Amino acid sequence: MVRFRITYGPPSELLHTIENEMKRGVLLIGVEPPSELEFRAPISVEIVTAAGTVMFTTEVVSLLPTVGVAVSVPPEKIDEMRTLALNTPEGDDAPALHEVVQETEPAKPSGQTPQAAPTPFAKMTFGEKVQMALHGTKEDRAAILRDQNKQLHPFVLKSPHVSPEEVAAWAANPQASADFLKQIAERKEWLQRPAIALAIARNPKTPADLGVRALDYVSVEFLRQFSKGVGALPHIVQAARKKILPK
Repeated sequence: MVRFRITYGPPSELLHTIENEMKRGVLLIGVEPPSELEFRAPISVEIVTAAGTVMFTTEVVSLLPTVGVAVSVPPEKIDEMRTLALNTPEGDDAPALHEVVQETEPAKPSGQTPQAAPTPFAKMTFGEKVQMALHGTKEDRAAILRDQNKQLHPFVLKSPHVSPEEVAAWAANPQASADFLKQIAERKEWLQRPAIALAIARNPKTPADLGVRALDYVSVEFLRQFSKGVGALPHIVQAARKKILPK
């Protein structure tokens, strides 16, 4: 069975697809139809966002060379996909990625079907790496952050498994992008943690206004150090002095 995946960035794009395609019972997957795929062939589809995944099994209703594969959409899955879209945070403007994920042989009637070897990281598709960032291990998230494609990096922040210790380490990394640090600092439940606030305040890539805001959650001991110019940028030194000096 052939498996397809569509990974959506902004939730508005998925909502638009639901209203303009899926509610009519059809979804167009924008990939070149695999040569062996036939009309009415059974397939599986994954709809992926930063909030999770909806999967369903369906069949091909049309093969459009150079355009894509039209498939039927089970009506009972539409509300599930709408909920997925509504739970997806804004912020990722990447266009939807349509891809053929896997083509597997039917299971043999006897004996065990050997499991496929894991796909090497370098050969993973964008959608597979998104799933790795969202649902993988600490080591998986570290691998994602080493990837040169910075569009993948924000997905590790949306993982339900990420720990404050990981976030503090990421916030302290001088190689992190300003946008990545901004996304950390804008999560109040993270910024309120002293270790993360300290890392944000110290990181030279942090936007100045967010670095200053982080001082609200830094310990008095570090505020005093910053006010003396120890390990801090000029705007952090100045802001720390205002907090320490009597008014």
